Amino acid sequence: MVLQNHGLYKMATFDVNTDSAIALTAKLEKLHRSAFPVAVRSTLTNAAFETKKLIPKAAGAKFTIRQKNIYKKFIIVDKAKGFDLDKMVATVGVDGNAKRGKKVAEGLAIQETGGVVHGRKLLPMDQARISGSYGKKLRTKNRFSKINIATPRNRKPGTKHILIKKGSGGTVFDVSGRKSWKPIFTYRKTNKTKLNARPVLRPSARVAAKKMNRFYAINAEKQFKRLLK
Repeated sequence: MVLQNHGLYKMATFDVNTDSAIALTAKLEKLHRSAFPVAVRSTLTNAAFETKKLIPKAAGAKFTIRQKNIYKKFIIVDKAKGFDLDKMVATVGVDGNAKRGKKVAEGLAIQETGGVVHGRKLLPMDQARISGSYGKKLRTKNRFSKINIATPRNRKPGTKHILIKKGSGGTVFDVSGRKSWKPIFTYRKTNKTKLNARPVLRPSARVAAKKMNRFYAINAEKQFKRLLK
């Protein structure tokens, strides 16, 4: 099985010569010339999909996930194909060709190994989120497409967001309230963020790899039923 992460590949192999697999392999090879490679092909594909299934749980243990379907959307699987065992692979990883959410996909990929991502100069505070909770999405009125930020010097009547700069940073306030200004964003001069490596794909793949012998047994049984009717 090949693990694909936005151009980065890690290899995990399925050994059909283990004690638990040798007998099944011998029976499959005697049964029909296609039986063995089909069983292996299905096993690799099963492991890839199992990896995808495990990723959200692994991510939930490391991150605060505000978009519940983010991994379902951006993690893709390419099934194993053909009958040549030496070339047979299944791939699972971040969809680097995603047309929508390309920056999100790039961030997920870089998170696996660590690196720099390009984001926004504004970092939301909890107060900008629904219920003031770190785990929630931004309030509708605080979404980046909704706000129009001014400074005290160029403020116009009706301005609802004011940026107060201080040194190399600053704070954006919601000034729509009559009595007080509410801080909702931290401002920084750079849009670059350095991410430490916190992989979720590779650990999930290691767990899935441990299930390969079981997948192999299931797929071998399917070949027995298919060819011994």
